[in-house]
Amino acid sequence: MINPAEDIVNIWLQECQNHFTMSNVYVKKKTRIIRGKKVGGGRGQEIDIISTDWKKSYWVEVSVYPRPRLPKKSIKMNLIISWAADKFDESKREYLEERFKGMHFEKWYVYSPKLFSKHSKEQERFCSALKKRGIKALNFEDILSEVREKLDYMGYDVTRNYLYLLKMFTYS
Repeated sequence: MINPAEDIVNIWLQECQNHFTMSNVYVKKKTRIIRGKKVGGGRGQEIDIISTDWKKSYWVEVSVYPRPRLPKKSIKMNLIISWAADKFDESKREYLEERFKGMHFEKWYVYSPKLFSKHSKEQERFCSALKKRGIKALNFEDILSEVREKLDYMGYDVTRNYLYLLKMFTYS
């Protein structure tokens, strides 16, 4: 994984939620015939994480930036809701249906609370708007906090090592 936030969410799913995960699942572009020639194909969009707890399956998209660049305040809320919903693209949904026949995926969106003013109701409005679209919004700070609390060993991967060292040196 390239995105450390995706790595942390993946670890959270495995260590704290007891999920089996697949990350960076690429959705192949569909080919089509134009004037007798195949056009398109290749690597398309990416699904950040799919996971299962063996009862349900989850499609997880992660968008976490420490200092997000935001549009003007007057259009910000509608735009960030749209950005989040667009992560659950139709081509990705079709790919999941085709690859995992008969499985239904609950949609989870991990966001940065840095998108919102500290003392406003923006975050609540954002989560509510996504819920209306069938998407559960998860706060990255909550995930990070839970991982940091529960992770009690150094793993083989770099992210687990950093999280464990961070825990040992900041809470000792």
